[in-house]
Amino acid sequence: MIDLKRNLFKIDVRAQKDEEKVFMRTACMIHPISFTLAVDYGKII
Repeated sequence: MIDLKRNLFKIDVRAQKDEEKVFMRTACMIHPISFTLAVDYGKII
């Protein structure tokens, strides 16, 4: 049961990363300037 949860967690994390990549690409296309600011702001925090 623990292994199953661990595998599901890995899949979930992988899916999240894919979503982030898609979001980043979309954000880059829509508004590169605001995206750059968001990335810089994220680094500060």
